[in-house]
Amino acid sequence: MLLTRCAWPVGLPVAIILIMWLRVVAGAQAPATPTQPASPPSPPAVQSPVLPPPAPVIMIDPAHGGTESGAVLAPDNLEKDVTLAFARRLQQDLIARGLQARLMRDSDTMLSTDQRASIANATRSSLYVCVHATSQGTGLRIYTAMLPGSSDNRGAFVSWQTAQASSLPRSRSLQEQLTTAIQKTRFPIRSLAAPIRPLNNVLAPAIAVEIAPASGKVSQLATADYQQMISAVLANAIAGLRGRLESGQ
Repeated sequence: MLLTRCAWPVGLPVAIILIMWLRVVAGAQAPATPTQPASPPSPPAVQSPVLPPPAPVIMIDPAHGGTESGAVLAPDNLEKDVTLAFARRLQQDLIARGLQARLMRDSDTMLSTDQRASIANATRSSLYVCVHATSQGTGLRIYTAMLPGSSDNRGAFVSWQTAQASSLPRSRSLQEQLTTAIQKTRFPIRSLAAPIRPLNNVLAPAIAVEIAPASGKVSQLATADYQQMISAVLANAIAGLRGRLESGQ
């Protein structure tokens, strides 16, 4: 009698082992998954530098010029020449102190008072300085505008004759502080108000400076040493007000 018995074929275990071995070999030979490179660290945030405010602009206006000679201080000493020479020195001294300084005229040319005011207003300067010279008195005088009692400056338009009205309080405040600073140097100085054009027509704070000889000799006005001394005194005083000029106070 034949016995029923379940028997595994002889070759089956060998086949299974072979398949498993092949799987192991294939897994070992499989290329490794490439590793993603590490992201470079983010650069630190850089804050934009805070730029300082631009230096105030001082508009220097040498009075007269061209066929308008101004006062004849001496046969060979005209006011228009003294004011231009002094204005050039003052420009250099202000720039050396970190301010911007521009000349209304840098040659022997004539400009009307209306042209001067128009240029000053277009420049939007922080301070307008008109330069005059005289043989009368001594030292330095600083003037502010003398306006009519009433002003029609309302809305977007202002009266040409009283354009200075809105800036006149600042002009007088700056005049007072300049005078105080220069007095500390013991240089003779006076502050006045006068109807000197084009002060009335300038929108920005505006003053006029008038230089006179300290020794009583008119010839002193044309000397480089005297002009340089006054220029340095005035430039130091203006530079001392830089904070107020920047803030518009």
